[in-house]
Amino acid sequence: MIKKLFPILLVTASVFFFASCTKPDIQFGQELLNISNTQIVMVDTFAPKLSTVYVDSFITSGKGIGLTGGYIDPLFGKVASQTFLELTPPPYVKSNTGSTNDTYYNTIYDSLTLIIKLQKGNYYGDTTKTIQINVHRLSQLITPPNYGALLYNIDTTAIYPTPLGSGTFTIYPARTDTLAVRLNDNLGLELYNKLKNTNDIDVQNASNFLQYFKGLRISSPALSNLAIGFKDSVIMRLYYRKFGMYVFNEHTDFTISNAAHQYNNITVDRTGKPLSGINSVNREILSESTNNIGYLQSITGSIVKITFPSMFDIKQLPSFAKLMNVRLIVRPMQNSYQFYALPPFLRLSVTTTAANSIGNDISAASGNGAAAAQTGNLSIDFLNGLNTNYSYDLTAYFKSMLNSNTSFYPGDHNGLLLSPPVGAFESSFNRVIVGNNGNILGRLELQVYYAAVQ
Repeated sequence: MIKKLFPILLVTASVFFFASCTKPDIQFGQELLNISNTQIVMVDTFAPKLSTVYVDSFITSGKGIGLTGGYIDPLFGKVASQTFLELTPPPYVKSNTGSTNDTYYNTIYDSLTLIIKLQKGNYYGDTTKTIQINVHRLSQLITPPNYGALLYNIDTTAIYPTPLGSGTFTIYPARTDTLAVRLNDNLGLELYNKLKNTNDIDVQNASNFLQYFKGLRISSPALSNLAIGFKDSVIMRLYYRKFGMYVFNEHTDFTISNAAHQYNNITVDRTGKPLSGINSVNREILSESTNNIGYLQSITGSIVKITFPSMFDIKQLPSFAKLMNVRLIVRPMQNSYQFYALPPFLRLSVTTTAANSIGNDISAASGNGAAAAQTGNLSIDFLNGLNTNYSYDLTAYFKSMLNSNTSFYPGDHNGLLLSPPVGAFESSFNRVIVGNNGNILGRLELQVYYAAVQ
C-alpha cells in the first residue's frame, strides 16, 4: 500500500515546489506590479511650506457660550473678550383683584444678582490671579450688521458707562462652577416695582421689556490675567421676601431671551509681537518672515496654512510606480505649550482662494466605514515633549491632486488650512506654535510611501 502511494506523493510535492518558486504578481489599484522587483519606499524630504493666515472676522453669535476676560500672551499679544446678551422678564401674571400682582402681595425687595454658570475647562491665562467681572446695561439694541441675522467677533454694542455691578473672583478650575455678581439696588427695586404692578407694560412681554431694558454687557478690565468661558444660561435673579406666618426668601428670574443675539467681542493688540504686521491688507505671512514659525490661535484671528510646492516631484522619485500612502506630521514647538494648552482637535481644510477661504475638511474612513473629518489624533509626549504631534492621512488628497491638471497646481492659493473645528474655532483660546522645515524645535514632516519598481 505504501509503495502505491509514494509516486503520488512525489508528484504532488514536485508540483508544490515548482509553484512556490514562481513570483506572484501584486495588484496596486489598477497597476499590476511584480513582487520580485517591487518594494515600498518611504521618503520624508518633501518639505511643506508654512505660513500664518489672518482671519479678520468670524461668527460668534448663537454659539451657546459667553467669553469674558483677557490676558497678555508673549507671542500673540494682548487679548480681551466680552459678551453681549438680551434678557426676558418672568412670565406675566395678571391679577384679578387689583393693580398688584398676587405673587408679590405682602413682599419686600431684597437684592438683584447676576448668576453666571462657567463652562467646565474653558479657562485661559493665570488661574492663580483674580478676575474682575463688570456688568453694564446696554444703551442700544443688539443689532446685527447690514440688516443680517449674525454677529461677529468685531461687533460691539453701546453701553451706559456706569456699571450695574462688579465682582472679583478667584477661579478654582476643579471646583468653581458659578459666579454671582451683586447688581445695583436702584435697578433691582425698579424691576421689583414693575413686576409688582400689573399695569406696567414694560414687563408684560419680551418685546416690551427689550425696549425698556436692552440687555447686558459682561466684561473685565483691560490687562486682565485670565479669560473664562461660561454658558449662555446667564440669569439676572431678583430676590424678595414674602411675609406670612413665616418669612420666606423667594426669587424670580430674568433669563436670556434670544440666543441668536448673544455674542462675543474679541480684540487683540499684536504691537511688538511676531504677527504685528498681519492685518486685512497683509493677510498672509510666510514662516520664513516669522522666525520659521507658524502661529495658530483662531479666536485671535490667526490660523496656519500648509502648501506642498514640490508635490508633483513625487512622480520623479527613483523607480516610482505608484503612490501608496502620505502622512502629515505636525509637531508643536517644544516648550510652547507648558502654560498655553494645545487644542485637543485640529482639522485640515482645503483652500483654493486668495482670501484663504476654508473649504472642505480632509476626511478619512471612520470605524463604521463612513467618511469623517480628521482631527489630528493629538498625541502628547509627557516625558520630554519631543514626540508630541498631530497626524493626518493625506493619501486621498495627494492622489486627487496628482491626477488633476498639473498646470493648475502648484498655485499660490492652493493648500490646506490648519484650524480648530467649528465651535472651538470661535470659543477656545488654545493655541499652537508650529515650525517649518528649518526649525529644529518642532517641524512639519511629510512622509511619502510609494511603490518602486527596480
